[in-house]
Amino acid sequence: MIRNLFFFLSFTILLGACSTSKESTGVAIPITDVVKTSNNPICFNHSVLVLDSATYFAVVHSELIKRLAFSQERQLNGYKGFYLFGKTNYIELFHPKSFDGYEEEEGGMWINLAPLKANYITNLNWEKLDFVTYESNDHYYDLSLIVGDSISPIATWEMTKAHYESWTKKEYNDSMDFLPVDYNSLQDSDSSDNYLMSDVIGIGLRLNPDDSLAMVSYLNAVGFAAVSELNGLTRISNNDQFFELHFSRNKKLPTINRFYIRLSKPVEPIIEIIGNSRIQCDGKLAIWYFEK
Repeated sequence: MIRNLFFFLSFTILLGACSTSKESTGVAIPITDVVKTSNNPICFNHSVLVLDSATYFAVVHSELIKRLAFSQERQLNGYKGFYLFGKTNYIELFHPKSFDGYEEEEGGMWINLAPLKANYITNLNWEKLDFVTYESNDHYYDLSLIVGDSISPIATWEMTKAHYESWTKKEYNDSMDFLPVDYNSLQDSDSSDNYLMSDVIGIGLRLNPDDSLAMVSYLNAVGFAAVSELNGLTRISNNDQFFELHFSRNKKLPTINRFYIRLSKPVEPIIEIIGNSRIQCDGKLAIWYFEK
């Protein structure tokens, strides 16, 4: 399972953050240049999505993707994936045979959120939620959402004191604010400066309505507290970033069906098909759709 794999193996490339304005696509989205920690104690870190093999290889060789983002295919311990880096968050893409020793189901996903305040998870009001799990190790405190048959589509990881000081080379204190880039590889973050992709600011999820209460309650509990309706869809926001919920009775497990990506400068309208996905760019917004 994706979440279990990355709990143990994904400690080196981490991320976070974003913003608010309206783009010429007509989609109301958050867009600013920084995460305001006083109002926004949590942000996107990274997102994992398993594509069908044809789409994965089309993405890896896409000229548009090469212009859009600092991106690389990387062989890591136990898996090989394709990474697109923004300034404070990133996307991990795989295909079903990316993993050593087993196949992952197409559409598999996992989203990691990053608290921006020390002791954030400890102070959350989550104990009465019966669809979350809390764990910890030497690196992170982990509060995960559980849906369906013990599936974890979203987790919130807060760095421990030891990991923060080892990773950032900075001193920790119990009342400090983290920067979104504290969770990052600074080299990857800096390398993104010369590309169009600034950050992921919104994530569309397709899920069964039976999981809606757990999903909304979890996101509310961890800091995505603003709930609104837009074009018949539910949006859950922390005022800088948002989740957009698309409900389908035909969907057994949650999956990511789109990314909203803030661009560093305006671009002319363009639509490009990449395998079974589609990217639509207009102004300072790109929307990457993954529904067949």
